[in-house]
Amino acid sequence: MADIKVREVSKGTIKTIDRSIASSRRSRNAASEIKTQTGNHLRNDDNSPAEYAAGQMEYGIREAGYLSRKTAAGAAPYVARGTRKAVESYRIKQASKQLKSQRIKTKPEAAAGHNQIKLRPSSGNSSMQKSSLVKARKQMQQSSQLSRQAAKASVKSAKQIAKGIAKAARAIAESTKALITAIAAGGWIAITVIFCCVIFGAAFYFFGDETSSYIPVSPEVEAYTPVIQKYADEYGIPQYTELIKAVMMQESGGRGKDPMQASECGYNKKYPRKPNGIKDPEYSIDCGVHYLSDNLAAAKAKSPVDMDRIKLALQGYNFGSGYISWAVKKYGGYSYAGAIEFSEQQAKKNGWDSYGDPDYVEHVLRYYPYGNYSYDVVNTGPGKLGLPIKGMKRGNISSHFGPRSSPGGFGSSYHQGLDIAFPMGTKILACETGTVTSAGWNGGLGKCVIIKHNDSLQTVYGHMSQISVKRGQKVVRGQYIGNVGSTGNSTGPHLHLGVKLNGKYVNPEKGWLSIP
Repeated sequence: MADIKVREVSKGTIKTIDRSIASSRRSRNAASEIKTQTGNHLRNDDNSPAEYAAGQMEYGIREAGYLSRKTAAGAAPYVARGTRKAVESYRIKQASKQLKSQRIKTKPEAAAGHNQIKLRPSSGNSSMQKSSLVKARKQMQQSSQLSRQAAKASVKSAKQIAKGIAKAARAIAESTKALITAIAAGGWIAITVIFCCVIFGAAFYFFGDETSSYIPVSPEVEAYTPVIQKYADEYGIPQYTELIKAVMMQESGGRGKDPMQASECGYNKKYPRKPNGIKDPEYSIDCGVHYLSDNLAAAKAKSPVDMDRIKLALQGYNFGSGYISWAVKKYGGYSYAGAIEFSEQQAKKNGWDSYGDPDYVEHVLRYYPYGNYSYDVVNTGPGKLGLPIKGMKRGNISSHFGPRSSPGGFGSSYHQGLDIAFPMGTKILACETGTVTSAGWNGGLGKCVIIKHNDSLQTVYGHMSQISVKRGQKVVRGQYIGNVGSTGNSTGPHLHLGVKLNGKYVNPEKGWLSIP
């Protein structure tokens, strides 16, 4: 038999075979083969009864297939298989009937008003007719048997589907009863909880988790963290360590002798100012961090989440600091369109095909954990706050929450926080993302910072020697906010950490901090 051609049905971007059409085509080919063998020309045009019936069956099969996929995907293979056999059987029967009705007469037959004609039978034609009829009958019997088997399987599958639907209906009914009972017991509280779940579930479904686009930096970049921190401290941008890592990741992935690609930077005084000219990774980091700090200062970036100014600084790192003043003067800051314009201008000016990377900001921020920050609290609830001092242990706590003897004869006898003893000048980190609501002198707490994380949660950092944030500033979890001191009512260098929930102090050790 010739190759069977089937029509492709486009579903989105995936092409699939319409199996009902393929089945119909196979039936047509079977009928065509019988016609060829018998030498008769059967009536098989689009207006014939057989074609009309086949068309109607194809339509019904497609509709049944659609409904089965929607309601009972498990039964589809059985239904499709049985339907194909039924179509084949039907078409063979129709072809056989027409074969018999149009068969060459081997005996003279008289009809009123007609001449009698005698024909000499051909032994070859007679043998071919008998062979074709026998073959057709066998195909009909096989198709009929397969159709009965498929029908039984379909009935069995249908019963299973019915049972499944009934089971699902019972489960829904039970769930509904439970829901009604919960609402009756909890009243408007239960309704409110359900409403919130629905709203937040829908919001998550439609908007997703923005931070999922963040790509962690490579192990090679992470290995440079101590060196990055060293030069970040030296050039006054310790809070931008993660940003420096993101820049290195984009520039080199942490590989090579010039991981910050700082050879062409003005601070490179030791090596040729050409791509990969620097042959010392630490010197590359020194030059790169120094140059990035200049761009952050020129862009007037205020914090690691001041994204508009950070974008301006990043594009300046790639284009050269002349871009920043140009962008501020012409557009008031960074814009992607402005980056493209500047790149094209510089390329034309220098007679080059291209200049820099207009997509540099996007490329770097995919590795920056704060690139999609919304300033909302990331991790709230018991056990979710970060440690305020890197590497602190339980042994660093010199005074716990609750009743105590007043140290030095002054201060409260009921301690509303933790005293964490560390050397003078140790860096203090924000326990969570939020907004600084107070940064200055606060009575007995001395130099103090208060951060609001949401409508109910605040953290308090007291006795600081230096404050590095301002009121109204946005901060992120782990951001440097100041240094350990002994200001206010204090007998020695330490950090007083307070956690306020709904306006009242709670014990930070009761689930709020995970202290090793």
